[in-house]
Amino acid sequence: MDIIKDTIKEIENLGICGTLSNVVITRIGPWTLSYVRYDDGTTGCGCANNEAEREGIPEDVSFIKDMLNLDAYEVLDELEGLENSVFINSLRTSITSALSYRLMNDGNELKKEGYDTEAYHAPNTPLLNPLKFVKSSDVVAMAGFHMMATPLCAEVATEVHVTELMDLKQLSLIDFNADEESNIKIFPADKSKEVLSGADVVYLTGETVVNGTLNDLLEFSKNARTRIIYGPTSAFYPKVLFERGVDVSLPVIFPNTPDFQRRFALSRGYWYSMKDVKQMLIKRRE
Repeated sequence: MDIIKDTIKEIENLGICGTLSNVVITRIGPWTLSYVRYDDGTTGCGCANNEAEREGIPEDVSFIKDMLNLDAYEVLDELEGLENSVFINSLRTSITSALSYRLMNDGNELKKEGYDTEAYHAPNTPLLNPLKFVKSSDVVAMAGFHMMATPLCAEVATEVHVTELMDLKQLSLIDFNADEESNIKIFPADKSKEVLSGADVVYLTGETVVNGTLNDLLEFSKNARTRIIYGPTSAFYPKVLFERGVDVSLPVIFPNTPDFQRRFALSRGYWYSMKDVKQMLIKRRE
């Protein structure tokens, strides 16, 4: 999680301040959505996957209530001192993204910082348009199976190799009428070094931030032409990500409106295709 720790320092150095105003936690998804109130009264929001299926959300999260309305950096310091877990990491990441929201929301502030940015709305997002990054001769590696992006990449690339932390039986398929062998191959996560080292383009889910695997995956994929991180869990100021070797960031940015928070809560975290949700394409300016 040193990526988050270093990112927090970068955001603080940019003079962004605020208090933690709310946290919404879902057990489906599962998601941690945090809100920060800036000094001028506006709000920022950020979300992170907490992978509760594998580790579980603590039964008692009442300690978070005591952190509300405190300085966000004080909260982050306190969280860093707690026992390391995916849930605490997701909380730290979502608060960091909420602090970053002022930079990430429209991309204009990032442009001032020397990044090229574009904004897209579903279904025309760059994650779902692999032709932006993938050539027909490419081998693509993906850390994490994505039900939409993975098959779309397979339509373009020679092969798509996926590594997964989940039990691979959950991704098994029975198709009695299949007439050709799939060019998608799925491997357990302990094969990540072998899989990523031979890829031309690598997609990394933002969940790799909270489960602590991102640094290793970036090292394994250092020979790739393009390394892409994507999803709500990567929606924080990207400077440190780019310094570590990410080439393209595709964060999902949520609207900071009460209406979105209400819909997010009522749907128990289902945000896909909701109005005003957008995906940014962020690259370092050449």
